[in-house]
Amino acid sequence: MSTSPRHYKDELQDWLDGRLDAETCVEVERHVEMCAECRREYEAMWWTKKFASKHYAPTEAPEALRANVLAAIRTESSTESSLEEVSVVVEPIRPATFWQRYQRPLWAAAALLVASLFIVALSFVKRPLEMPEIAAQDYRAYQAQTLAMELSTSSVAEMTTYFAGHGVAFNTRVFDLGMMNYQLEGGRVQTVGSSPRALFSYRGTGKQKLVCQMYVGQVTTLPKGSVLRENKGLAFHVYQLRGVTAVFWQEGAVVCVLTSDIPLEEVVQLAFAKAMP
Repeated sequence: MSTSPRHYKDELQDWLDGRLDAETCVEVERHVEMCAECRREYEAMWWTKKFASKHYAPTEAPEALRANVLAAIRTESSTESSLEEVSVVVEPIRPATFWQRYQRPLWAAAALLVASLFIVALSFVKRPLEMPEIAAQDYRAYQAQTLAMELSTSSVAEMTTYFAGHGVAFNTRVFDLGMMNYQLEGGRVQTVGSSPRALFSYRGTGKQKLVCQMYVGQVTTLPKGSVLRENKGLAFHVYQLRGVTAVFWQEGAVVCVLTSDIPLEEVVQLAFAKAMP
């Protein structure tokens, strides 16, 4: 249930278009993280804008079109000047003549209406979240203390044993980040469909937070939009999602992802330090 006194409507579109001031942006983002209704509406707006920008992107008019328009304007101006000097009898437009004259504009208007209705209909279809968004959403929930850890522990061994006994079929390599000043806090089993994810969290000395997840999969299925980094022969896919950095890499049949809102390069270097070829 949302903790905000109201739902956001106009602010969601302004947030998506980058028109909100910093203070309101933070307020709206926090509300969306907690409110499923506003989150669905924001995701629908995001998907519609992405679809429209891809399929209805403006293109530069050809030079020949510009020349034809200018010629038509000159002809029209010349005709109007001639009409000032000549008396002309104008016959009523017969129905057939009217249809012949206006059928193209009418068809164009109908096509535009159908396309607009299609885009509006798409806005009500919930777009399934992809893994970078899921990882960022889990991090925000952990940060907001709405994602509880099933086991609270600072023991790497205890956390590893917990995952093995709670449906995680692969060998979970829980990181020891003590040398980097991050203390393990605990973990839980998340799910993507029928595939379990091992999620474990850390807290730094300055209250920084990290969340790591591991699941069976392939980084080749990740969506476009990442920045590719390489280290120790491994490829790291780096995403930025509204202030949260998510770094993905492959270890055998398992995909690892490290998420945090600390500076991007710090998250990347932590991933570099703990990844195994």
